[in-house]
Amino acid sequence: MTDAYRFVDMDEQALVVLIDRDGGLEVQTGKICTVRAAEVLERLAARLRASHPPFPCFPSAAPNPTSERPDELLLAEGGRLDRSAKVWTDGRGHVWDLSLTWGDQYGAEWRWHGSLDSNGAPLLRANNGVTVQALDVVRTLYGPLAPVSGGVS
Repeated sequence: MTDAYRFVDMDEQALVVLIDRDGGLEVQTGKICTVRAAEVLERLAARLRASHPPFPCFPSAAPNPTSERPDELLLAEGGRLDRSAKVWTDGRGHVWDLSLTWGDQYGAEWRWHGSLDSNGAPLLRANNGVTVQALDVVRTLYGPLAPVSGGVS
């Protein structure tokens, strides 16, 4: 395997993050404020965490997502919504990226349309239709849920 070299013009890029195969990290913030760069990276981290499927990264260790349901229930009460990032964290700390389309084990696709129920849980609509349920209810009745599409823009 040959190493490829890429030149990054810092006048064109506001933020550059380089991660090598061993996990070494280099961050170049160019001319933007380091606090602003940190805010951008924190929003990106929240979206990446929220978009991770509800099973381990390595397929050999992953349970079958269509046959097992997560043990811990979501807790709508005490949840926090970051509307600008479209990220909701429930009362137990589960993080959900609401910019994603979420698929259930029966093949339905659920999307958030900007509303919360009376308990503070995001309301999802199935297959762009009339079925509307709170995220905690969808996960309990139809879960597990896994990202289908959407995400970081």
